[in-house]
Amino acid sequence: MAFGTGIAPIQLVYLIVVFNSVALAGVLWRHRDRPGAVPLLVNVLSTGLWAGSLLARTVVDRGLVARVFLVIVFLSIGLYLLTLLVFTLEYTGRERFIRPSIVAALSIEPILVIIFVAVNPDGLFFTVVDGTVEWGIGFWIHTAYAYTILAVVTMLIFGLLYRSQAVYRGQIAVMLVGTIAAWTANSVYVFDLVDVEVSPVGFLVTGILYAIGIVHYRLTDLVPIARDRVLDNVSDGIFVVDEQDRLIDLNPAGRALLEDIDSAPIGKRLESLLADYPELRDEYRALTATRTDGDSEVAVAGGHYHLRTTPLEDGRDRHIGWLCLIRDITDRKRQEAQVERQNERLERFASVVSHDLRNPLNVAEGYLDLAREADDPEPSLDEIEQSHDRMAAIIEDVLALARDGTTITDPEPVSLAALAERAWENVDTGDAALVIASETTILADADRVTRLLENLFRNAIEHGAKEPTSQASHHAVEHGPADGPEDTTETEASGRSSLTVEVGTIGTDGADGPAGFYVADDGRGLPDDGDVFEDGYTTNPDGTGFGLSIVSGIATAHGWTVEAGESEHGGARFEFRRIETGDDATGSTPRQPADANPNGES
Repeated sequence: MAFGTGIAPIQLVYLIVVFNSVALAGVLWRHRDRPGAVPLLVNVLSTGLWAGSLLARTVVDRGLVARVFLVIVFLSIGLYLLTLLVFTLEYTGRERFIRPSIVAALSIEPILVIIFVAVNPDGLFFTVVDGTVEWGIGFWIHTAYAYTILAVVTMLIFGLLYRSQAVYRGQIAVMLVGTIAAWTANSVYVFDLVDVEVSPVGFLVTGILYAIGIVHYRLTDLVPIARDRVLDNVSDGIFVVDEQDRLIDLNPAGRALLEDIDSAPIGKRLESLLADYPELRDEYRALTATRTDGDSEVAVAGGHYHLRTTPLEDGRDRHIGWLCLIRDITDRKRQEAQVERQNERLERFASVVSHDLRNPLNVAEGYLDLAREADDPEPSLDEIEQSHDRMAAIIEDVLALARDGTTITDPEPVSLAALAERAWENVDTGDAALVIASETTILADADRVTRLLENLFRNAIEHGAKEPTSQASHHAVEHGPADGPEDTTETEASGRSSLTVEVGTIGTDGADGPAGFYVADDGRGLPDDGDVFEDGYTTNPDGTGFGLSIVSGIATAHGWTVEAGESEHGGARFEFRRIETGDDATGSTPRQPADANPNGES
């Protein structure tokens, strides 16, 4: 191509490109806070600088000034390539590659090109023969570098177009066609298909397409990668299925939900993927039976989930699939349960203050009036003392309800047998006997479980034992030689006890150990009517009625369930399930001899 042989039409094109670049830059400046707007702004300005320099070279084609404009041309090319790559990386969500070190490395080639163009040592970049430019090896190396950048940009945009949703495809197509237009126009000139530099023609097409993208497709407002970021950071499991219930898309949270089921779930039916969660599967099937929005809360073993389904339709209102969101609400349910328990404790306290404490208080006041009028106040004072003792017992039990009903946050591995023995020693058990049918290690609060067992033992003694005479304990499991003789002697010496209380484990739960534990006796059993765990429920006129309420509260605080029923000997049996075991851990409560005297007497 001969310098200075510019044709008027191409000069007009150069001029239009300059004005178009300035106009686009003005629009982008107003949107400079948008993702990718700044590199795109510099990019369109570089095309204007490129076209302006070419326009100047059509007027001045020789001497130092012409060489300066040629340097500016390659400066603008370097800016164009660098900012186009940076914008594309940001637009496609690859900002992690936009680091100062990488940008600096990408700037080396443009800087070297500018130096080579300015100095042109030994004609390595170009030579001029009779006014015609012959490109040297430096130019072709630069061209290979430039086309590599353009190829990377094109592949990134193609990949985004393939993955994107319909709402973004218009703006992505604008970018793709604009990039290809500039690349094509430059290739036509570089490979001598035309005699003039027509790259600005491609820039003109690119500028028009970018204008359409900014105005119509909101190129700087809607960034498609934002959709991926949102889905990746949503903690809910998101599943997209087609009309045949085949999974076509899901987010990381959804993949985590299915990772133990199928590592490659795409293309498989969601209903079959949820087979290990039958409650979720059945609810999903029910919600998708009709093409309406639906939501439901589902209790699954070990947790709670909120399931929401939304039908998907295409542009012609045809059903094409479902959007399913699964949210883990286990923590929320636990918090709700804790708040509910706290409210129940407040109601209990109000009930005790208004009723249970008022009764003995009224009795005490009545006997106080009698004592003031009677010649011998001693009997009335005895009744007042009994009322005070009853109020003290009620207050102690209510405080225990409040303390022991709070959720356990730091359970430790403890020996159930050791806790049972310690609790047995803390209770006046008379001539009753304790039998440890089986042992296990549970994760629990040792002090609270001890109080739970103490209340159960007291309940058994009150309903089964007659006159407290001595204590006895016996284990149905083998112990070491040092334990055996002492236990056997105590059992044989006491003969057959009037009441036997047994503590043991319930069945097995696979490899996880026992399913629970029980406390049973062979006493008179529980009454058929009434809820034995209800506050104030008692068949003993001297009792407060809070013993089994405390038991229920402690079990709930551990996350256990408790059920009361009849033992195989006709007595009472209390079963605790959903326990956590720690058979490999060492119990934090030391074993004590079952026949140890709580008062330290021999």
